[in-house]
Amino acid sequence: MMQRDDIMFHVIFVCTGNTCRSPMAAGLFRLYLQNMGLQDCAKVESAGLAAAAGAPPSKNAVKAAAGFGANISAHRSRPLTGADITPDTRFVCMTPQHAAVLQSAGVLSEHILSLSVPDPFMGDEQVYMRCAKQLSDAMPKVFRFVFGCDGVRRMQPCDARAAAAIERACFAHPWSEAALRESLEDPNACFFLLTADGRPAGYIGANNVSGEVYMNDLAVLPEYRRRGFGRLLLSALVAFARAKEAEFVTLEVREGNIPAVSLYRELGFQQTGMRKNFYRDPDENALILTLPVDKKQV
Repeated sequence: MMQRDDIMFHVIFVCTGNTCRSPMAAGLFRLYLQNMGLQDCAKVESAGLAAAAGAPPSKNAVKAAAGFGANISAHRSRPLTGADITPDTRFVCMTPQHAAVLQSAGVLSEHILSLSVPDPFMGDEQVYMRCAKQLSDAMPKVFRFVFGCDGVRRMQPCDARAAAAIERACFAHPWSEAALRESLEDPNACFFLLTADGRPAGYIGANNVSGEVYMNDLAVLPEYRRRGFGRLLLSALVAFARAKEAEFVTLEVREGNIPAVSLYRELGFQQTGMRKNFYRDPDENALILTLPVDKKQV
């Protein structure tokens, strides 16, 4: 079962009344994360600077969001409070004016993304649809602001060259491009590629064997480490395992690779075994770590 530590950020979309723009934006961002298998990586909410508590979203906002695949009918408005301002909170404001209010309240500018989305309040369905379209188009920008990368997607055989380059930069005994291409063509394989600054920056590979997911590799280019990218890739793999109703995800890691071992343990992996002197250059034991998959979260 994934731990709460796998949630990297708290994202709050901010507008004025919290019945139109910000709930639509929050619903669309949840959908955007879900489509990448990263729904567990952020707690996504919305709030208003002048909102009353408990008001439903406007009917046109519900219709417009649904037109882009997001269901916001259960949303109820709430005011933004001082308790929302934490070091791990990222604010996405609908206008520069909303952002200025947050900055005056002490929120760091680097924790605020300001959009320029006009208020559709009192507008007809077409006005709301234009607003939802603008918000939907902004989701890649929001994702980069929150996570610092472009996104995570399933890999194809044509990505073997990029993965091989990452391997060479990360490991003493890297997989070859041919071996990676062969693995990617395996129907039981599951590989995800993370891109940042328009280039491949990391990848994860695994095989699903009769409902048991065996991770083969996790690699992030040195210049992109310590940004949470490994966590994003692992989250995508675990979401895949849930969707496939797998029993568990398991992996091997060098006993001395403390950062990696710490990350896996934070995400709920537990040691289930050890392979003596499994690794070479240098010789080192391999820890076998396993995460049972919580199917209730599928």
